Amino acid sequence: MLVAVAVLITFQTALAADLSPGPENDAEAACTEIKTSLHALAASEHNESLALALSGGGNSTAIVEARLSVLLDRTQDLRAMLARMRQSAIARDPAAQECIQMGFHALVISEKLSSDVETVLYGDDDSVAQAPAIRPGAPAASPSVPPQP
Repeated sequence: MLVAVAVLITFQTALAADLSPGPENDAEAACTEIKTSLHALAASEHNESLALALSGGGNSTAIVEARLSVLLDRTQDLRAMLARMRQSAIARDPAAQECIQMGFHALVISEKLSSDVETVLYGDDDSVAQAPAIRPGAPAASPSVPPQP
């Protein structure tokens, strides 16, 4: 019985070693992981865009808020993955560096999109530029002017 367990553990360890990427595949695996995360982020951005278009007809903004929540989750997933990869040994590989850089570029754009959607949904009195109104015919938010002493 003990021999069978030892053989099973040895077999599982060998199988895991065969499935783990070698040094030549590390950059490719990292790029694949980043691209998968970017596809998920792009899908959530697309869904947010559709929700914004639907709410433009005077409908509830609840769907926009729900899609924004998913978008923020995907953005956080990408941010965490890129931070993990940047701190790993794979970050020294030029191919992986290129993919990581692409991921950070997409992260900046997504954060800007999220910020813009939040401004449209919730307004931002400290903002210099005012967001357009969600509903057609609704007045745009006016900037708040602090009282002059």
